[in-house]
Amino acid sequence: MRHLFGALAICLISIQMLPAQQAPTLGSSGPSLEGPSTFRTANRHMLVRMRRVYIARIDHNLDEKLADRLAHVSGLKVVKNKDDADAIVRGTCFDLRRLKRLDAEVYISDRITGQAIWQDVIHVPSDPKDLSKAVGQAASEITAHLNASILRAGR
Repeated sequence: MRHLFGALAICLISIQMLPAQQAPTLGSSGPSLEGPSTFRTANRHMLVRMRRVYIARIDHNLDEKLADRLAHVSGLKVVKNKDDADAIVRGTCFDLRRLKRLDAEVYISDRITGQAIWQDVIHVPSDPKDLSKAVGQAASEITAHLNASILRAGR
C-alpha cells in the first residue's frame, strides 16, 4: 500500500512539472478578409514549369468548363492526349441537392511521377434546375485560384 501511495505522489508531482500547453494561434499573418483559402500548392517548382495539361473526365462536364477557362490562363495549354501533357487534372464534382450546393475538388499531379502539384476544393450554391450555371461558377473559381497560385509561385 505504501508503494502505491509513493507511486501516486510521484505521478502528481511530475504532472505539475510538465510545461503548460500553449493556446492555438492563427499564425503570423492573422485572419484574412477573404476567409480561409480553399486551394493549396503542393509543389511550387512543378507548378511554375507546368505548360501542358490533360484534363480527365469530371462529372457534370466540369472538365469541359475547366478546359474552356484554362485557355485564358497564361502559359497553360490543354491537350487532348495524355502523353503530350506535363500534368494531369483530375477531380470530382457532385451535386448536394438537399444542401443546395455543388462541391468540386480538383487535383493536378505530374504525369510521369504522379507527384501532387496543386489542389482546390470549391463549394458553390446551386439551384437543381440550373446546375450548369453552378458548374461554370466552380470552374471559374478554380481557374482564378490556379492562376493566382501560378503567379504567386513565379515570384
